[in-house]
Amino acid sequence: MRARLITVGGLALTALAAGCGPAGRDAATYSDDSVNMELAAPSEAAADAAAAPPSAVMPAGPGAAATGHSNASPPAAAVQAPSIAYVYRYGLELPVDRAPALMSRHEQACVAAGPAVCQVIGSESSRYGRDQLTAQLEIRATPAFLTTFRARLAGDAEAAGGRVAMAATESEDLTRALVDTEARLRALTTLRDRLQQLLATRSGPLEQLLATERELARVQGELDASRSTLEVMRTRVATSRLIITYTAQGQLAPDSAFRPVTDALDNALTVFMSVIGALILFLAGALPLLIVVVPLVWLGLRWRRRIRAERLAAKRARESEPGGSGA
Repeated sequence: MRARLITVGGLALTALAAGCGPAGRDAATYSDDSVNMELAAPSEAAADAAAAPPSAVMPAGPGAAATGHSNASPPAAAVQAPSIAYVYRYGLELPVDRAPALMSRHEQACVAAGPAVCQVIGSESSRYGRDQLTAQLEIRATPAFLTTFRARLAGDAEAAGGRVAMAATESEDLTRALVDTEARLRALTTLRDRLQQLLATRSGPLEQLLATERELARVQGELDASRSTLEVMRTRVATSRLIITYTAQGQLAPDSAFRPVTDALDNALTVFMSVIGALILFLAGALPLLIVVVPLVWLGLRWRRRIRAERLAAKRARESEPGGSGA
């Protein structure tokens, strides 16, 4: 009965204060909160606090501050740092005779740093004629190594007589992929452990045991694949790729109409010596044949002359005999 009277009195005060402007509204709010605090019994408050969600237990606003409720928000979840994979691309324009040497020096610098710091992923070089060259070097290294390496690229290009013609940075956020893969890895690990425990403790028909073993093998395969994927993504985040393209600077007049003549004159001695070498090889191959064939030909010709001489002598002898002509 007393509680009802207090409630009616609080409502009356609220109605009177409602027509008195802003100050009256603040007083009404304060009065309502005070009356409600007095009416709430300890047991009821505890029951409401246990049943209500955290947002309902901690009211906000000036009334809550006046009644002694805490206005502190719940602690925020720890914000995970973004996991970003970077790819750096550079294009260097260099003289055609210095580009291969600079690429080789950059590759050796990566190899000298060690596989734990820098790894050469690939390198290639293509040259067309005397004035066209394209080469590319791709490495993967730690951010600290690449920071120093990239800072020296402009100086290396200028020292070789060239310049940095292009620079670009690409990034890929792998935060969500890493979180999803880690969650999948935990779920697969839990499922694998349960299947192993089930095989160790359960004795049933052979078909059920074989089905459980097949499921365990499938889960283990997915678990290994998820671990590999996770390691690849972590490597991409922990290290960065650097792709350098080396191109030769074009000349104003790289070729002329007299280039074939000059090339022929430059190569005249080479052609002459090549012909001499071919003759020597021919003689070296023909000499054994000459040693065998020439004597045989000479003997054959001599035998033929002798046969002809014998026939001629026999003919003359027949003609010189008496009565030979008549015969």
